[in-house]
Amino acid sequence: MSVLLLTSAGHAPGVTALGVALAVTWPEPVLLVDANREPDQTVLAGHLQGADPAGRGLGGLLQAHRERRPFATCLDSMTVPLGEERRDFLPGFSHPGMVSLFGSAWSELARALEDAGRTVLVDAGRITPEGLPPALVAGSGGVAVVTGSRLVDLAALRLYLPLVVAAAGQERVGLVVVGPGRPYGSGEIGHRFGVPVWGKLSWQPTQAAVFASGEPAPRRLMRSAYVEDVRALGRVLADRAADRRALLREPGRG
Repeated sequence: MSVLLLTSAGHAPGVTALGVALAVTWPEPVLLVDANREPDQTVLAGHLQGADPAGRGLGGLLQAHRERRPFATCLDSMTVPLGEERRDFLPGFSHPGMVSLFGSAWSELARALEDAGRTVLVDAGRITPEGLPPALVAGSGGVAVVTGSRLVDLAALRLYLPLVVAAAGQERVGLVVVGPGRPYGSGEIGHRFGVPVWGKLSWQPTQAAVFASGEPAPRRLMRSAYVEDVRALGRVLADRAADRRALLREPGRG
């Protein structure tokens, strides 16, 4: 199956909310991964209402790496239910100090996710000055960079987007614009940065907060403009994932 990365250049545009919303609405079995290198455990504390991972997640995989246990054999046991059937969550780092210790394990994680047998959505958090973990980028079918439409959002995007494009290749990078028209439109933004806009998310903070922090769901949440936009983006990402799989199946492709 395919691995799809979600990231941002800064200013908290809603990457985690989008990741959870995509996972909840994805039509096939899916795994959501918290690979944020600035740990905050938002999904556990928010959408999962303070769930205790009981040692599961990237911390558990780090221990397996130290014990030389293959990730492929223990990945499923390190996940927790996301609250919906066929949807699971791999918790992130439980302590900031784990991030640097995980350096040698990213490649094995990338291979295990590629072989997970279902679509994998990776919340990679913010792009750092070093970019994203190279192994995750190399194994991904696409990198969706989430941005707001304010000038401060676009200033950060100008700084960090080139790192992602250089690592993934322009054909595997797209933008997701949150709140288009506040004040810049998605078309303007895509043209300015020379990167296609894969989707937009309506500016509906109340609806987004349900997925970001576990706030009570308003009426007709699943028919809201925000969720409809998430579903539309999901279709685009699923198509890109299918194209990636077809490309890899071509003779002579790895």
